Formats: sequence, C-alpha cells, structure tokens
Amino acid sequence: MGILDLHVDSIIQQRLFGYDLRKKHRRGIGGQPLFWHADVPRMIEGGYSGACLGIHYWPVEREAGWQELKKQIAYLDGLCADDDRVERVWGAAGWAASGARPARLGLGPGVEGAHMLNAKIERVRELAQMGVGYLTLTHFSANSAATPSMGRGANERDGLTAFGRRLVEELNRYGVVVDLAHVNNPCVLDACAASQAPVMCTHTGAKGVFEHPRNISDRAIDAIAETGGVMGVIFAPRYLSGRWRATTEVALDHLDYFVQRVGVEHVALGSDYDGWLPTILADHHDCRDIQTMIEGMRRRGYDDDAIEKISEGNARRVFAEAARRASEAPEHAGATA
Repeated sequence: MGILDLHVDSIIQQRLFGYDLRKKHRRGIGGQPLFWHADVPRMIEGGYSGACLGIHYWPVEREAGWQELKKQIAYLDGLCADDDRVERVWGAAGWAASGARPARLGLGPGVEGAHMLNAKIERVRELAQMGVGYLTLTHFSANSAATPSMGRGANERDGLTAFGRRLVEELNRYGVVVDLAHVNNPCVLDACAASQAPVMCTHTGAKGVFEHPRNISDRAIDAIAETGGVMGVIFAPRYLSGRWRATTEVALDHLDYFVQRVGVEHVALGSDYDGWLPTILADHHDCRDIQTMIEGMRRRGYDDDAIEKISEGNARRVFAEAARRASEAPEHAGATA
C-alpha cells in the first residue's frame, strides 16, 4: 500500500538554499520546524508511491512569477530524468495511470497560487503541457481570480472574480485539477459550483474540529464532496489545534471528522512537509513518519480498503476523473497527454 502525498514543498528549499532532493538528509527533531522534512530517499523509505511537489513564487502578480514557475518545473524534470528511483508524473492523467505501475517514486508539480499566471488565462494550456497536476486558486494574497482565507487581502466576503470563474472552466477543460487550499469560504463555494470536475483541497483541516482560517467550513466540506473531490489532511499543529505541539492524533481527529461528515471516499493526505510550517506534528521528524497516520487509522478501526483510499486511491480517482472530462472536451482532446 503506497502513499500519495498531495502537498510537499521541497522544491522551494532547492531554489532558496540549493537543497538536493536526491540526497538523504539527516533526521530532524520531533516537530521539526520549517523544512528539512523530505527528499527522494526518505520518501521511498517512508512508503511513498508519489508526491505532488509545490511550485511557488512570492504572492504577487508579476511576470517574474511565471518565469520562476518554469524554472522550478525544469528542476523537477531534470531530477526525474537523471534519477532512476523516480518517475516524472505527467499531469492528472499521469497520476491516474501511475498507480497501476510498479515501483518508482512518482513526482509531479502542483502550482500553489494563480498569481503565477499573471492574469493570463492562456497559460492554463501551458500548465497542462508542463504536466501540472493542480493549480491552487490563491496562496497568501488576493489575486485576479480569488481571495485567500489568510494573508494579504484575506476576507470572508469576496467570492470568485469573473476571471476566477473562467479560470475554473479552463482548468476543467485542460485537465488541471482545481485546488482550494488557502482559499476563503465564498471562493470555495463558488469554485465548487462552477467546476464540472472534482476539486481538491490539498492540505487543510476542518473548522468543525478547530476554528482556524486555514481550515474549511462544513459547507465547504460538503461542496467539495459534492463535486466528487477530496480533502488532504495537513500536518500543521497550529492550524489543527491552535497549539505549537500536537501529535498525529490531532490530524487523525480532522481525518475522522471529514470521514464522518462526507465519507471515506473524500479524504486524502496533504502533509505540507517542507512548507515553512512553524512546527509539524510532534511525533514526526521527517516524511518517513507519515506512516504514523497509517498506523493511527488502523488503531481507529479503518480497514485496509479505507486506508488504501485515503492514502492514495481517492486522490488518483480525482485525477483520473479530471483527465477523463478534459479528454471529452472536443476542442482540447489530448491536452492532458
């Protein structure tokens, strides 16, 4: 049974500090802050079948963001070409197919923030051509499409802009999954209503367990599930509990809440390892400790079928459905190939 982690941010460490994802780095302290969480050898040791690697730029709309996006994806392409342990997963269709193939670690990009498009809708096609699995509608600032739940311009009033609605349509058309992590509640609801394909909220928690801006409301949970989508449980104690230190048990509480509200088919894992979190779960030193989530689900009575769905099956299903719907759009047939 493999694990597909919907959000790992190691590429930004490479761009900032020259962090080598091919090298096995040392184990951190419990709750290791900020970064040093993941690399190819440790993901393999941790039982990963794949990881969506976040692509980032400072949360402002300018052309440099698009250029940085391409540089980060080029780094990933080069890593996968040079390392026999990994396979470059090409967009939603690739994530759907790679689960049936034997054992190499699958890596593919997820773009964290529509600000990197610099308000150019035609770039959605280029995202698909670069094999991007998902696009997060906003990160830590308002942009031409959407408003964040926290950060610059955050509020709980503004829904998707006209550009944002068109962006959802184009993402559907080209088979790039709509990601609603970081997005405020009105925009989540608007995006779910607009999307003709399942959506993701790749790394989040439930407000019903702990009220925090980065967690999603019951209405948002229901709306995401109604699209057929999934929610990835984040490993951030501050978001999940309000505390700096909390163990895997608090992440499991959020997982249970999602399952009890909308069913096991709509839950996944989105650690946010290397994502500059103040702390990760206190019993986690690095990405190998994602196995504590699997062990914890077993303790809480989840059977193997449910664990397989949460660990990777649900995410692959969403990618598969996004790719299928895109392939049926006659003017863009083959855009996800």
